[in-house]
Amino acid sequence: MKLLILGGTRFLGRHVAEQALAQGHQVTLLHRGQSGPTLFPQAEHRIADRNGDLSVLQHGSWDACIDTSAYVPRQVRSVAAALAGRVGQYQLVSSISVYDDSGYGPDKGPNLGPHEDSPLVRLPDPAVEAITGATYGGLKALCEEAAQQAFEGRCLVSRPGLIVGPHDPTGRFTWWTQRLQRGGEVLAPGDPDTPVQFIDARDAAAWMLLQTERGTAGVFNLTGPAQPLTLGDFLHATRDTLNPAAQLRWVDEAWLLAQGVQPWSDLPVWLPRAQAGMHRTDIRRALSSGYVSRPLAQTLADTAAWALGRPGAAGVGLTPEREAALLQAWGAQPER
Repeated sequence: MKLLILGGTRFLGRHVAEQALAQGHQVTLLHRGQSGPTLFPQAEHRIADRNGDLSVLQHGSWDACIDTSAYVPRQVRSVAAALAGRVGQYQLVSSISVYDDSGYGPDKGPNLGPHEDSPLVRLPDPAVEAITGATYGGLKALCEEAAQQAFEGRCLVSRPGLIVGPHDPTGRFTWWTQRLQRGGEVLAPGDPDTPVQFIDARDAAAWMLLQTERGTAGVFNLTGPAQPLTLGDFLHATRDTLNPAAQLRWVDEAWLLAQGVQPWSDLPVWLPRAQAGMHRTDIRRALSSGYVSRPLAQTLADTAAWALGRPGAAGVGLTPEREAALLQAWGAQPER
């Protein structure tokens, strides 16, 4: 197949390109030439900023376009115009952040997270283009609308959750691998039975390429693993895989929040019970269409090997000093 990958040199796009080439596909990459410019010499590279002139796409045709780098609907519309009549399937990588979390949660019933038909976030101002925590999900929802209008009947929208694995620039999942490897007493947040979800970028890439071969259209939540996972399962697996001598110390969720500890940023992956519906996202549609998740131990080991010697991502995770202070304060409380 002839594939066009938009953003094919960083993280998810990099894994898509690597697997596509290994499978013998003819790959064209559109990127700015700033991240991994020497990657994949066997692919065709077209250098452009998708926010500007896309004349580099005026020639050629492709069986499928996989778009990993659209964040505002204007970017989708400009690509659609540049590729008009010269591409088959169009895949948009969206996000589970498109869901309006007022439609699910602990007060909506047990184990209820978003499914593909759950209500989506709507921005008060659909013309906004500033990407913030408050606008990200709504902008992705607008990207989906633009894609479905431009590529009607041949548009595949995937909604990943937290994407993890080697080459992850966010450092969220990676922080835990580095923290458990450092050992000692490790602050484990909240209830170990709280659900967690994430997807190895390589598994996401494999599913996406399978759908190019099938010409799939529609909307699919794309997170994992295939079997339900809890925070306790995740942290125990991380410890057992990377440093069995490390000691997990579970600290009460309400107490952590009262100390100003920020879920997702100070303690990545963790969401408190009130927000944990996002970690209960319904993935039955992806599973029935061929999604397979690799063993967690493999993702952990491969991520740790890739991160070896690399500094942690800035602003992600508790500092050692802050973690130690929290553990000391928690232990100094009167009998609970």
